[in-house]
Amino acid sequence: MHIVLIPPLLCSPRVYAPVLDDLWEYGQVSIADTRRDDTIAEMAERILREAPDEIVVVGTSMGGYVALEVVRQAPQRVRALALVSTQARSDTPEEAQAREKQFELIGQGRFDALVDAAFPGIVAPHNETNQDMLATWRAMAATVGAEAYLRQLRAVIDRSDLTPLLPTITCPTAIIHGADDRYIPVAKARESAAAMPTAHFTIIPGAGHFVFHEQPTAASTALSELLGEVS
Repeated sequence: MHIVLIPPLLCSPRVYAPVLDDLWEYGQVSIADTRRDDTIAEMAERILREAPDEIVVVGTSMGGYVALEVVRQAPQRVRALALVSTQARSDTPEEAQAREKQFELIGQGRFDALVDAAFPGIVAPHNETNQDMLATWRAMAATVGAEAYLRQLRAVIDRSDLTPLLPTITCPTAIIHGADDRYIPVAKARESAAAMPTAHFTIIPGAGHFVFHEQPTAASTALSELLGEVS
């Protein structure tokens, strides 16, 4: 089994560190590079070019958008799918406008300030003062860097609405979402789960959008259940 992990917006492979050893028990693991392409479709194309013929795809947040695009482009190659802290809908005009403002901030040299300002919204309320998580978030953002982040941000703004794809996905699927996610509300994940015929939906208490670092055991268990089904 070959497992492809697709990171979220502004995140390095470190985002999967708390669960990586557990996933490795099921086979080879690779981390997709989402820093070099201008669109979600191109990110998916790169994964499909570089991956084996059959893959298990795990996408988190922006990585979930890419994961769905991988399925859209090559459904026959995806043995199983995990969508973590993500949704299938495209941005609303308000969400796109909020993202556009980030281009201005980075153009003003305020990338580090933007990173710090984003942190409270990606964790559950009780983790807003967690200095270890903040340090991890800062380190991942620094690894991605402002230039690649702007490329990712434009790709996210311009992405397609993939909700029509959901009912066609028949491979084993796990939808995993933090109960306290304020960045992508859990209702968006519930909507996806309801539209997918094979989806198993797991809500993780005590986790926000940063689910692998906030509740790694619960997140790993949910992924292991999926991988056990196809191993």
